[in-house]
Amino acid sequence: MRIIFVRHGEPDYTTDTLTEQGKREAKALAARVKEKKWKVDACYVSTMGRAKETAAPTLEVLGQTATEYDWLREFDPRIMDPSTKEEHCAWDLQPADYTADPKMMDAKEWMHSDLYRQYPEIEEAAKKVYKGIDDLVAKYGYIRHGDYFDFVDPTGHVNPAECKDIMLHGTSNYVVRDEDDEKTIVIFCHLGVTGLILSRLLGTSPVGIWHGVCIPPTGITVVNTEKRLHNQAHFRIQALGDTAHLYAAGVPLSGYAAFSPVFNG
Repeated sequence: MRIIFVRHGEPDYTTDTLTEQGKREAKALAARVKEKKWKVDACYVSTMGRAKETAAPTLEVLGQTATEYDWLREFDPRIMDPSTKEEHCAWDLQPADYTADPKMMDAKEWMHSDLYRQYPEIEEAAKKVYKGIDDLVAKYGYIRHGDYFDFVDPTGHVNPAECKDIMLHGTSNYVVRDEDDEKTIVIFCHLGVTGLILSRLLGTSPVGIWHGVCIPPTGITVVNTEKRLHNQAHFRIQALGDTAHLYAAGVPLSGYAAFSPVFNG
């Protein structure tokens, strides 16, 4: 299974719409989808305007509609920044603050760090997103089992013989190809919530993703399920913030989500 995350185009946050640059980015994405003949099984989109506006040209090319989910909205609990004393979203911190507490980088304890536990709405909102993505991949047969996933036939017609772990004398380099390897879904959403979803799928803290990754507007992040053994799966990032469509269309890379000059080479 393949999950393609698309960040919305360059936004006008005051109106929850796209700027003219953002509209060009969305059209460039749709042109890429058309040229490469993407085969997409289903599309999902945030309920926010900038995500839906980004999705519209691609959905038209695909001849599809997208299911809207509220949990795909931007992850927006607010905090008071310990360094700047300004209020802003919880996932935008200064290096001295997010590196000070080891819990921040712990997959299970980050929301209970000294800073975040002061804001219980962060844990509540994060768990809503976690449940959303767990339920979504479960529709496709990926059932959470601790920090990995059991892969079962989502129709319920499971052949036990096909679900036995396959071991070759203790080696783990035997790759099993299951029938869903080319199944593709596309999710149009936002930077902060994408980082949170990726952390859930990978079994990591989102803090490292939020502060160590730049996904430009309409950047494409591709995540595939890796199934080395029958009935066991994990998610692996194959591409992160890919903007090849912008280069192809001659659309400059937007600086949103970057705190330094962006590379346009």
